[in-house]
Amino acid sequence: MTRKVLIVDDISTNLYMLETLLKGYGLEVTSAENGKEALDKARLNPPDLIVTDILMPVMDGYALCRQWKSDDKLKHIPLVFYTATYREPKDEKFALSLGADRFILKPQEPDIFMNILKEVFGEKYTARQAVTKPFCEEMEFFRKHNEILFGKLEKKMSDLEIANQKLRESEEKYRTILEDMDDIYFEVDIKGNITFVNHSSCKMSGYSEDELLGMPFKKISAPDGIEMVKQYFGEIFLTGKTGKPFLWNLEKKNGEQGFSELVASLIRDKQGKPIGFKGIGRDVTERKKTEKDLQNSEELFRNLFQHHAAVKLIIDPYTGNIIDANEAAVNYYGWPREQITQMKIKDINTSREEEVKEAMEKVRVNNKIRFEFRHRRADGSVRDVEVFSSSIKAQGKDVLHSIVHDITERKQAETKLQQTLDSLRKAVNATIRVMVSVVESRDPYTAGHQIRSADLARAIATEMELPQDTIEGLRMAGSIHDIGKLSIPAEILSKPTKLLKIEFSLIKEHARTGYEMLKDVESPWPLAEIVYQHHERMDGSGYPRNLKGDEILMEARILMVADVVEAMASHRPYRPGLGIDAALSEIEKNRGLFYDEAVVDACRRLFREKGFTLDGT
Repeated sequence: MTRKVLIVDDISTNLYMLETLLKGYGLEVTSAENGKEALDKARLNPPDLIVTDILMPVMDGYALCRQWKSDDKLKHIPLVFYTATYREPKDEKFALSLGADRFILKPQEPDIFMNILKEVFGEKYTARQAVTKPFCEEMEFFRKHNEILFGKLEKKMSDLEIANQKLRESEEKYRTILEDMDDIYFEVDIKGNITFVNHSSCKMSGYSEDELLGMPFKKISAPDGIEMVKQYFGEIFLTGKTGKPFLWNLEKKNGEQGFSELVASLIRDKQGKPIGFKGIGRDVTERKKTEKDLQNSEELFRNLFQHHAAVKLIIDPYTGNIIDANEAAVNYYGWPREQITQMKIKDINTSREEEVKEAMEKVRVNNKIRFEFRHRRADGSVRDVEVFSSSIKAQGKDVLHSIVHDITERKQAETKLQQTLDSLRKAVNATIRVMVSVVESRDPYTAGHQIRSADLARAIATEMELPQDTIEGLRMAGSIHDIGKLSIPAEILSKPTKLLKIEFSLIKEHARTGYEMLKDVESPWPLAEIVYQHHERMDGSGYPRNLKGDEILMEARILMVADVVEAMASHRPYRPGLGIDAALSEIEKNRGLFYDEAVVDACRRLFREKGFTLDGT
C-alpha cells in the first residue's frame, strides 16, 4: 500500500521540489500552503506522515504541531519539521518539546533526507504529544512561541531592510549609469507617453526632462516617420520580442531632424503583463549627414563621369572587369555601354595580361599613376593612349578611375621628331668627327686630352645616374671642349716652358672661341654652352664669365672636373704627368668650393672603389 505524505510550505517552488522528490520514491503526496490548510486536509484525509516548514502565514509550523499533537485523530501521525529559517538549537528544542518527531535543516541531500523519513516510517510509532499542562505552562508556550516567532520576523525585517537598501543602491547606480551614458534611453507607457528619459535623450531632442515626461512619443517623431514608429512598437507588443535595430527619425525642439539607431523591448509587470516599452539608441545624426553628403558626392561624381568630354572607365583592380564607361568612352571605343561593361580591360589593352595586372596593382598601391598603352577599338583599329589612373572608393569598394587620352597623332609626331633628331645626331656626329680630325692633325696632345676627358665625363655622369641622352650629349661636348684652341698658335700650345702672361690670356680665350664656333651648330644638346662653361668654377672664380653655382650647367660641372683630373694626371708639354692621386687630391681639397660636391664624390668612387683608369696615363 502506498504511503501518503502531507507537505506544508508557503513557497510554491519548495512544494514542487519536495513533491518531485517524494513521488520519485513512490510516495503519494498532498500539499498545503499553511498550517490551517494542512489541518483541514489532514482531518478529511489523514496522511501517514506530515513534513512542514515553520515560518508560514495564517498558521505557522509551531502552532500546527501543537494542534496536530492535541488532535485525537492526528496525534499518532509523525510530524517532521523541514526548515531553512529556524536553525538554532533552541528552535529545535522547542519543536521537539511540542511533540515533533524530527527537525531537519534545509538544504539537505536527498538521500539523507529520505533515510530520515524511512527511519520515521520504520519506528514502531508511539505518538509523541504535548502533555496537557496547567494554564501557566500554556502561557509559557505562547511566550516562547512568540519569542522565537518575533525573533525570526525581526531577522526577516532586518534582511528585508538590507535588501531594500541594496535595491536602492542598485537603482541609484542604474540611474547614474543611464544618466552618464552617451546613448539615449527612454521608457514609455502602453499608450506611448514618455515616463522616463536620461540626459542624452534631452540633449539630442533639445527638450528638458520636465518637457519630455508625459509627452506622447510620436510628438518627437518626424511626421513622415510616425507610422513606421507605430508599426515598430506594435510588432514588439504583438510578438513580445525585442525589436530589431530601427532608424528612428525624430524632430527636435528647434525643428531640426535627427536620427537614432534604436532598439526597443517590452516592459512587463510582475505577472508578465505588458505595461510599456523601453528603448536605447545611439545618435547617428552626423553619420547620416555624412552618408547623405557622400551620396550627393557620388551622384555628382557620376554626373561628371557620365557627361565628361574625356574618355573615362571604372575598373575593378582585382578582376580587371570594366565596371562602368562614360558616354565619351562608348563613342570612342565603339561598343555599346551594355557590352563594354561586360568586358575586361585586357579585351581592350593590347599589352600582355601580366603587364596589365601589374599596372592595376601599381595604381591600387600608389593611388595615382600614368601609363602609355595601345588600345583596341570595336572597328579593329589600335590607338596609342595615355592613361591616368587613380584608386578611389565607390560604394565602399576600391576601384580604378581611368582617364584615357588618344595620343596617336602625338606619338606619330614624336616618331617623326625622333627620326629628325636621329638625323640631326648623325649630322652633329659627323661634324664633331670632322672637328676632332682637324684638332688631331694640328695638335695631337689636345686631341688625346679631349678624348680622355670625354670618357671620364661620361663615366662620372653614368655613376651619377643621369639620363642616357644627357650622357651622350656630355660625351659629344667633351670630345670637342677645347675646339677653340684651333685659333691659338701651335707653338704656344706645345711650348715646353711656362707660358707668358699674354700667352696664357690667349689660351683662356679658347672657351669663348669654342662657343662662337659651335653656337650655330644645330644639335639636340647645348654643346656650345657646355664648351663655353667648362672652365667656370662653383665659387665664381673661373673664366671667361665668372659664373657660379646654379648658373653653371650640370654637364659643364662634370666636364670641368674631368678636364682637371685628366690634365693633372697626364703628361703636358711643359711637365710630366702628376699622377691620379695628385689629381684626386686637388678636386677633394676644393670640393664644394671650385667643384660640385656630387661630381667630386662620383669621380672619387670611380677611381678609388670601382677601378676606373685613364687610358695613356
